[in-house]
Amino acid sequence: MEPFEALEAGDPEQVGRYRIVARLGAGGMGRVYLGRSPGGRFVAVKVVRPELAEDGGFRRRFAREVAAARRVNGAFTAGVVDADPDGSPAWLATVYVPGVPLGDAVAAHGPWPQAAVFALGAGLAEALEAIHAADVVHRDLKPSNILLAADGPRVIDFGISVAGEASALTRTGTVVGTPGFMSPEQLTGKPVGPASDVFSLGAVLAFTATGAGPFGTGSGHALSFRVVYEEPDLHRLPPGLRTLVGRCLAKEPGQRPTVTTLLHRLADTSGGRPAVTRTATEPGWLPEPVATTLHSRTAAAPPPPAPPPVSPETSEPSPTAPVPAQPGAAPPERPAPARSGEQRDVDLPPTAARLPSWPPANAGARLAGITRRRTLLGLGGATAAGLGFVGWKIRGSGSAAPGEQRWLFRAGGSVSSAPAVAGGVVYVGSNDHNLYALDATTGEQRWKFRTNERVGSPPAVAGRVVFAGSDDGNLYAVDAATGVRRWTFPTGGTVLSSPAVAGGVVYIGSVDKSLYAVDAATGERRWKFRTGNVVDSSAAVADGVVLAGCRDGNLYAVDAASGEQRWKFRTGGAVLSSPAVAGGVVFVGSQDGNLYAVDAATGKRRWKFPTQHFVSSSPAVVDGVVYVGGWDRNLYAVDAASGEQRWKFRTGGAVASSPAVAGGVVFVGSEDGNLYAVDAASGEKRWSFHTAKSLYKDPAVADGMVYVTGGAAGVLYAVTL
Repeated sequence: MEPFEALEAGDPEQVGRYRIVARLGAGGMGRVYLGRSPGGRFVAVKVVRPELAEDGGFRRRFAREVAAARRVNGAFTAGVVDADPDGSPAWLATVYVPGVPLGDAVAAHGPWPQAAVFALGAGLAEALEAIHAADVVHRDLKPSNILLAADGPRVIDFGISVAGEASALTRTGTVVGTPGFMSPEQLTGKPVGPASDVFSLGAVLAFTATGAGPFGTGSGHALSFRVVYEEPDLHRLPPGLRTLVGRCLAKEPGQRPTVTTLLHRLADTSGGRPAVTRTATEPGWLPEPVATTLHSRTAAAPPPPAPPPVSPETSEPSPTAPVPAQPGAAPPERPAPARSGEQRDVDLPPTAARLPSWPPANAGARLAGITRRRTLLGLGGATAAGLGFVGWKIRGSGSAAPGEQRWLFRAGGSVSSAPAVAGGVVYVGSNDHNLYALDATTGEQRWKFRTNERVGSPPAVAGRVVFAGSDDGNLYAVDAATGVRRWTFPTGGTVLSSPAVAGGVVYIGSVDKSLYAVDAATGERRWKFRTGNVVDSSAAVADGVVLAGCRDGNLYAVDAASGEQRWKFRTGGAVLSSPAVAGGVVFVGSQDGNLYAVDAATGKRRWKFPTQHFVSSSPAVVDGVVYVGGWDRNLYAVDAASGEQRWKFRTGGAVASSPAVAGGVVFVGSEDGNLYAVDAASGEKRWSFHTAKSLYKDPAVADGMVYVTGGAAGVLYAVTL
């Protein structure tokens, strides 16, 4: 990517008092130009898109945010120097400092050493401290909004994105920000404060240290789901950074450190980590190849005027569809190059491709050269190759007592899929793009099947076929015995739901806002039912009706044969819970905090049971009792007929896992890292099995064992009942 682009027909010659001399890039609010003042000072001029400027509400918000941003005065910020919110067009000008976007630097040269990450983090924390002191929240801190200069990083675009946020919400129902770097509260519509920027900073530091975002790769919907519901993958961070970043990425804003605390921790040379030998204001703070790239780019930049030089907004290259790898193919032999985690393909200047990788050649193997296809390869392959293992297991004792580990299997990446067990085999998907088949007794790998992206869809087994979806948008049918692909069905988006198989048809939801019926034998589409939002609730099929929840807040009942809607039931929040059907009643949870019982024939509500937080757990119904978990840290037992509470069991964290019931015991995972075995009749704890990571996925029970995935740890556990 060259620093400047030539002006094109239709570009302005003058904006305010600044003569426009080149293009710098484009963002969600408009185009950015290099401008020159009458006195010769260069600035970055952002011109607002006409359709936004025509909105009177936008102009008022824009003026308010520009006024707030002008109060920011920090060494590591590129401040607002001029603006005309009432102009035609509306615009603002910021300080211009020739620099390299952090995303480009990491994509070209790979992860940074720990000392450089600490130096970067201290500079960014100081920038946020100045931004927050002016009562401004950035809301979109990400690698492309961080410029690397010889005298330290610069944070750009602070405080302005909120001006467009309400307009975007009005127009599209989405939020402003970048998936994988936005905080959970941004994604769930809760109040956003300085702690949101701390979360984003943690994600940025993880990206810089590992070359990939802490929530992996995939579609924006998939990344957002992981941010809200799953633990970050921090296992590749050095120990000195892992704890600090983990605190920044806490789900609850109140559990994150303040920016001031974070700054002191990053600048502190004690605590058992390598001392930061240079701060971001001292020469040599950047890794050597990044500094070389910076020098080559700034050599072509305008001469720095006095007062001090000023800074470009980064260009936002247009998204490019990845070139798919052949499903079932072996993983790459070398680590895939680092990617920005922002789902953008990065064009690099020809000189950058010839620069040495980081670390230098004498410190180890070089990173592979950047190509468009390999830049877009997923995190899982890089993780597996970089660590030198893909799939291994540890045996426990042969006669483990209840609640003791029998074996564990470690995949080549985080495990976002719940396991399925059939015929003495456990099937589970991983962020390393693979679907694994493991011997249920020993944990030995039988086969693995590779897709193009993360496999977060819990597999389903019917006959001799395993069905599973992938973030690449496909539903796969794989031979259960051999791992050979039978067929592939493409949907229009990431597949997070588990397939439901009934009557020779596979029913699957997709991020493309659709529910599909696919012939189980041929992979041909039977019908497609359009909903109002993402369908990551797994369907249930009963009496010729397919039932599925949706993020639009509805529970849909669809004719299994024709795909026509029978009825829909409206809840007060997104329905991520998968419905369960028993005795002519559908049970489903909602983000409005309620468990609903709905008549399966009419769609009329029988009763609702309130919890203290939202319910994404899928209910289990056994012997007239509904068992369901809540984000209020409780496992509930509710009478299926009346909706009255039988008992509740308190855990140490949110219960997003769906309960499994067997032999009079309820098994459920919790955010606190424990798998609990609870007496189904009394609600008393039988035992618990502790893991190192939060357990958000559903356990599976078969043949005297319970299987549960350890999420970010990349582990599947087999525990005796």
